[in-house]
Amino acid sequence: MKQRAQWIAVTALGIALFVVFSIALRIPVFQRFYLCLGYVVMGIYCYYFGILSGTLVGVVGVLFYCTIFSSFGGMIGWALGNIVIGVAVGSVCKMTRKIRSEWIRMIPIIITAIVSTAVGMLLIKSFYESILSGLPFSVRFYANLPAFFADAAVLAISFPIAKSLHKIITRQFPLLIS
Repeated sequence: MKQRAQWIAVTALGIALFVVFSIALRIPVFQRFYLCLGYVVMGIYCYYFGILSGTLVGVVGVLFYCTIFSSFGGMIGWALGNIVIGVAVGSVCKMTRKIRSEWIRMIPIIITAIVSTAVGMLLIKSFYESILSGLPFSVRFYANLPAFFADAAVLAISFPIAKSLHKIITRQFPLLIS
């Protein structure tokens, strides 16, 4: 029971960190588009706490972020995309746990992060938004290209950051590491 309560608290903390990183650490990269550093938190949670925790951080975090700061129009598209990213990246993180070299382990994780971000942002989010807006899929696909590049880059750098936090996280949360 204690472990379950700790998991809920740690996942809630990750959701809060996703929102804070997304709002407070806004780095402009394209016109009217900012790096979403909340994806660093999502990547770290997939890496250490597993599929469910990482996916919840990304999905609920982006829902809160869009509710607080952005528009409701893209909220569901981002959330659907984050389901794909969280499940794919969390799965590969789990499958690669036995690889001894953390740097070699990161190769399939980073590749999966980039591919799942392409699927989540360019296909699923674009498809949902084309239905919602009535615009052609190709228009939404093109409009989501900056989000794909920025989010894929942020996710890719989250795994070396996760590696650098290894001692701290494993010391603080030994029972929660999946």
